[in-house]
Amino acid sequence: MWLFTKHGFFSAVQNWDDKDKIHVRARFKGDLERLCEAYNVQANVVQIPRTDYPYRMDFPRDTWAQIVKDEANGIDYTNFKSAVHDGTDRDDAYMVVWSTLRKAQN
Repeated sequence: MWLFTKHGFFSAVQNWDDKDKIHVRARFKGDLERLCEAYNVQANVVQIPRTDYPYRMDFPRDTWAQIVKDEANGIDYTNFKSAVHDGTDRDDAYMVVWSTLRKAQN
């Protein structure tokens, strides 16, 4: 699952060794830290240099499900691109994703 939120961009997959955990990966450490802070979760971010997603953390499956649900219920914007605009290189990256998918639609 790819998840874009106001806290950041995440790739969530089942943990290889424990099906009761969700392995959440991020390109920016601050994304996971902001998410954990917002949900009062202890941030245990592990950095694995030179990997596709260098910042990673496991969440209990039910905790991750509640976070995703709360993110959906907490939508308070009418335009996501405007809500995440922060003037950083991330803006350009998000726009590349948006425009690439727009070009791919039928």
